[in-house]
Amino acid sequence: MMIDFMEREVVYERFVKGDEKALELLYDQYFATLGVYAGRFLREENVCVDIVHESFIKAWEKRKQFTSFQMIISFLYTCVRNACLNELRHLDIKNKVLLQQASSIDIEGEIIEHEVKRIIWAEIARLAGDYKEIMAMSLEGYSTKEISEELNLSEQTIKNKKGEALKQLRKNMGPYQWCLRLFF
Repeated sequence: MMIDFMEREVVYERFVKGDEKALELLYDQYFATLGVYAGRFLREENVCVDIVHESFIKAWEKRKQFTSFQMIISFLYTCVRNACLNELRHLDIKNKVLLQQASSIDIEGEIIEHEVKRIIWAEIARLAGDYKEIMAMSLEGYSTKEISEELNLSEQTIKNKKGEALKQLRKNMGPYQWCLRLFF
């Protein structure tokens, strides 16, 4: 189950109050994304997994300090990033360029991109049949022509269905429909 916009406040409040179910929900929703994020810094999967686990433990220990759902998520990404950078330092990386590149990643931009894509993917998953497939392929970077060839439909049909799907996504996403403009 995806945490939608309305549930974020409830999850935040439950998390801050020490509800372990809220922690489990956050863990289920963000573990994989944070693991991929850690993988951008480090190559060893088991180290990435450990770092993500430790980040959730730290967030849980500091839960009363958070003032919003987004602050929890930002903390997790920052925690993972810092732990990865520390791991790189401990490995005594000879290639200092790698460390400099890793430390210059724009954490806020990363968080925003991941969250926006998560929101859009969740809404795409709710679409029916061809609409879901067309929008998923479009979000993955396929052109109208490539989608047309893959699905064996005319380019005009793809354009029409994409337009209808975007209309439905805008309706479903309400005030967050601006996210769609970033990718479509």
